[in-house]
This record gives sequence, structure tokens and C-alpha cells, in this order.
Amino acid sequence: MQYRDILVYLDDGGSNIERVNTAVSIAKYNDARLTGVVLNAAPSLNTLMRIGVKAGDKLAQETREQVESILNSFMSIANEAGLNCRTRLIECKDNQAGLRLSQLARNYDLNIMRQANPDNPNVEFVKEVTEAVLFASGRPVFFMPYIGAHRIPCKRAVIAWDGSAASTRAVHDSLPLMEQMEEVIILVVDAQDHPRANGEMLGDNVSDHLNCHNINNRIHRVPSGGASTSTVILNALSDEGADVLIMGGYGTSRLREIMLGGVTRTLLKSMTVPVIMSH
Repeated sequence: MQYRDILVYLDDGGSNIERVNTAVSIAKYNDARLTGVVLNAAPSLNTLMRIGVKAGDKLAQETREQVESILNSFMSIANEAGLNCRTRLIECKDNQAGLRLSQLARNYDLNIMRQANPDNPNVEFVKEVTEAVLFASGRPVFFMPYIGAHRIPCKRAVIAWDGSAASTRAVHDSLPLMEQMEEVIILVVDAQDHPRANGEMLGDNVSDHLNCHNINNRIHRVPSGGASTSTVILNALSDEGADVLIMGGYGTSRLREIMLGGVTRTLLKSMTVPVIMSH
């Protein structure tokens, strides 16, 4: 299996270059086409009224120049790598950005997005856009942490396995990446008490399936000991020296009305390695 068509989200953040380099690495391995997309999201009328129309015109000009610089930088890196590459520009109102990007993302095998940096003023915009792609695109998302990734391409993955439809989709969506890894660890929390165990040892079947894909894997069953599932996962990532986490994304597309699932919310906020999520 291979990814043949990959999208990477571009912006002016400090993590952008590393995100592009990661996308290039994944695209080269899969001989995939790589599309860099930029959102030119116009401020709302209320924002324009607050800063003044003249200031708004100046902001629009500066934004256009910034967008052009981001796209040119991406094309330079992708062309140097010898990739089949292209760019897409989405121009819309800021309150439509998540919807527009998620609609485009439906047409790609993998979407490479960024984690929102809480220290940046655009943190809420980035959260809304990236979460919309996760929950409304129907496609897998490779989230790059704003602190960067310590090893690309990834060689060791942890699967947060709970037997759910979401985690199942994440595993299958990640097969092209896992096939190039040295080891995959199937992490099962509180396996004995899990409601989806159905009298079996949770993890055995997915391990057997990965064996059929010649993916080197092992099962790691751990008791939570009263700790949250997200804490157990973060500890396992550290203990195993993992490069990437694979898990299902839980929640709904109405992100501002209904809270994200607790584990998803925590890991999107506290990721220490790249996270592949499917919903």
C-alpha cells in the first residue's frame, strides 16, 4: 500500500519548514504527489470595523505578500526534492476556513496538519481549522507537534488500541507508514476490563492482521492504575522511545458546540510526537 496523493497545510508558523520537510519525506517514500495549501482567510466585518478600513487594506496587502512567500518557499523545497508538487490557495472568510479546508482534504490520501501553539495569537484559528479537517474530511490526519519531531521518517509507532471503529480506521489508514517502520507497539489499556474484549484478549486480532502485512509488532498491555488513558499513552510514548502515535479521533464536527473526546483533546494539546488520527 502507498499514499499517492498528500496534502500539507502551510502557514507562517515556526513549525512550517519542519512540517514541509516531513511531508516531502513521506511523499518521496510513497512516490506521491504533494500539494501545499495556504488559507488566505479574510477578517470578519467586525474585525475590519475594529481596526479600520484603511488598516484592513494594508493588512490584506501584507497577507497577499506573505501567502506568495509561503507558496514559493514550499515549491522551492518540493522541486529540489524532485517531487510531483503543486499549490492550492483557499481564499475565504475566516469563519469558513475550517469548512473549506476540510472539503479539500477529502480528496487526499493523507493530510499533514499542525498542532496549535498556545503561545501564538492565532491559536484558536489553528485549532478550529485542524479539528475541522480531522472530524469533517473523513481522511487521516498526520499532526505535527509545534515542538517538532525528533525522527522523520518515523521508525517506531505506538498504536493506542481500544478495538473501536475509529482506532481501526486509524490503523488501516496508517499502513503505508507502518510498513516502513522497524517496530509497532500495540498499546492496550486495562485489557481485562475493556468492554470491547468480548472474552478475548484485546489486541491479538489486530496484531495478527499486522503480521499479514509483514509489519513487525508486539502487544503491550498495561493497567491504568487509576491514571487517565491519555496519561498512560503519553508515558508509553516516552518509555518506548516512540516516534509517532496512531489513534482514533473522537468527537463531532460541531466542535464549538460539543466537546472533543477527553483523550483526543488532551493529546492534541499535549502531543510530544507526531500523531496520526482518523475519525
